[in-house]
Amino acid sequence: MQKTSSIVDKTVQTPQPDQFMMPTWGIIIVLIIALVVLKSFIYIKDGDRHGK
Repeated sequence: MQKTSSIVDKTVQTPQPDQFMMPTWGIIIVLIIALVVLKSFIYIKDGDRHGK
């Protein structure tokens, strides 16, 4: 006897075989790289304001 899940609805679609899929660790690495790049754009080195 198969029990119906209360979490997954019948209308949920599975990913298509040709859809891009990435593992969780890959997404975390991409987000860390994006954070470093954004921080480098935001942070401006200024000798007069150093330490303030």
